[in-house]
Amino acid sequence: MKPVIWGTAGHIDHGKTALVESMTGTNTDRLQEEQNRGLTIDIGFAFLSDEISFIDVPGHEKFIKNMVTGVSTIDAGLLVVAADDGIMPQTREHLAILQLLGVETGCIALTKTDLVDSAWLDLVEETVYEHVQGTFLQSAPVIRTSAVSGEGIDELSERITELSARLPRRIDRGIPRLPVDRAFSVKGFGTVVTGSVTSGEFHQGDTVELLPSRREVKVRGIQTHGQDTKSVGISERAALNIANIEVDAIERGDQLTSPGNLHVSDEIYATVDYLSHPADPLKQNQRVRIHLGTTEILARCTVVTGQQIDPGDSGLVKLRLEDRAVVAFGDRYIMRFYSPMMTIGGGRVLYPEPLKYLNRAQTADRLAALDQEDLAGILRGFANIYRTRLLSLADFSRELTFHEKHLTEPLVRLREQGDFRAFEVEEKLLYGLTDKVECMEKEILDSIKEYHEHHSKEPGYPRSQLIQEVNLPDETVSILLEGLVSRGEIEELGPLIKRPGFSVRLTPREQEQKKRLEEFILSEGLCPPSENDLAEAMDFAAEELRQFLKLLQYEKAVERLPDNLYFHVKSKDMLRQELRRYFTDHRELEIGQFKDIIGGSRKYAIPLLEYTDQLGWTRRDDDVRKKGNLEQSTTSEQYGD
Repeated sequence: MKPVIWGTAGHIDHGKTALVESMTGTNTDRLQEEQNRGLTIDIGFAFLSDEISFIDVPGHEKFIKNMVTGVSTIDAGLLVVAADDGIMPQTREHLAILQLLGVETGCIALTKTDLVDSAWLDLVEETVYEHVQGTFLQSAPVIRTSAVSGEGIDELSERITELSARLPRRIDRGIPRLPVDRAFSVKGFGTVVTGSVTSGEFHQGDTVELLPSRREVKVRGIQTHGQDTKSVGISERAALNIANIEVDAIERGDQLTSPGNLHVSDEIYATVDYLSHPADPLKQNQRVRIHLGTTEILARCTVVTGQQIDPGDSGLVKLRLEDRAVVAFGDRYIMRFYSPMMTIGGGRVLYPEPLKYLNRAQTADRLAALDQEDLAGILRGFANIYRTRLLSLADFSRELTFHEKHLTEPLVRLREQGDFRAFEVEEKLLYGLTDKVECMEKEILDSIKEYHEHHSKEPGYPRSQLIQEVNLPDETVSILLEGLVSRGEIEELGPLIKRPGFSVRLTPREQEQKKRLEEFILSEGLCPPSENDLAEAMDFAAEELRQFLKLLQYEKAVERLPDNLYFHVKSKDMLRQELRRYFTDHRELEIGQFKDIIGGSRKYAIPLLEYTDQLGWTRRDDDVRKKGNLEQSTTSEQYGD
């Protein structure tokens, strides 16, 4: 049988602890104060078998915080109702908490049957049946028990065992996770933490992360059911002996996980099911108590869907926590009034970080896409949250707190169905919703078309400028551009992007001007002119000059050197021949000697030497140049005469 954790629920003094002791032989009231007062204050633990654990919880209304801590990690619930009392306030509240936490399997125990006659017992049982209608216990067995006489104890144990065997295994996300409910020190061993494993496995020797402090600790030893073991998995009670940390540095509500997997946040978005019994609606900016895992945090609640949530209704909320919480997508929580302290609702975490730059309608739309159980649908929902960002398998894993192995197949299926487009980048796939990718590609294509319309004399849209000006993440634009180029929807001309079929159309006058400009640059030989030089020498408007220079660079007739000098490619042969001739008789080239070679000043010498360094024709060694590879072909040989 798979491991199963049961939790008790019920009003104070209805016999939960005595019932567990009758079944397991363990008194879960471990604190001296509990034993002295005969009152359960904190959670306690017992084992029905090697597979079945019990978490016993306090029934007093003052200790609801501890009760929620206990049942936050259970698989099934045992509702306990005393036959002499019947349904009481904490019976109702505990049942509501189990329902809100998503518990789906359980059993009902009528206790103290030795104190009432059969007619009263029948009446109480009928009342219990009526009360649990519409809950996960509406078809649950009701077992009559007495811890004093032993009546029904064996039957209850058998029914719990049967239900445990049929209980569907909790979905295992594959990421090790243990919410801490106790921390203490053992002489000779050091710090020990206990809790229920809610996902994945812990192994002896693992390095794990303690959140929210983000301390890395090592698992030195593991016990479950009081026995040493090498590993522990989902739905098992575990005691972990951890190294590198003092017990005072750990609090109830901390969580252990593998490094980098869980969020630590003070703002979360969630569903809320608001119970029908509060007299007042849930209002904007209302202060509430949030029970998340094994911790309680105060928060301000913002209603995303509308201005308020009326009793009995559901909605979406933003919770601004007054302290940091360890949280993941899908985590269940309980909401209580700040004062008076009573349970008013609960729900599931949908997004564990702030959602920025969205209005209320956009926020509600994107959260609604996450509010589902189907993993493929959840993947679509998360991609919809990011929209303009392409996500990797690792991104989805980190955001959803699912191991990558659980997400690979759904992502493949979504891609095959056409829901997702995938792009291979640096040996990994990045995914985006197909409709969103198509919208982004259209935005890019429209931007290029518009650029052509407004810059008809320029050969293309500078890629770097396009990336900056399109209202999309830089990485996304770069990736989509590569895809558009590969499909032939755009053309890439060095640093420029253009639509197929677009070409610069010059008037005869403009063609003559461009020709004159090129001839002037060529005539300057090894003293390439700057843009300012050209502006003085040519009677062109500044914008015309820049456009002609771009065209000449696009046609590979002219290259721009450092310091904004323009060098005709046919002059490259002349420069290479001069360097060959010089290095035939010399080992080193100084700037003064190079000035003599080109017949120009430092204004030309320094940029040209940097250019020859880039080409590999020369190698800089402090203040001199040495011969490089002067056998390379030049652009002028490709350009032709």
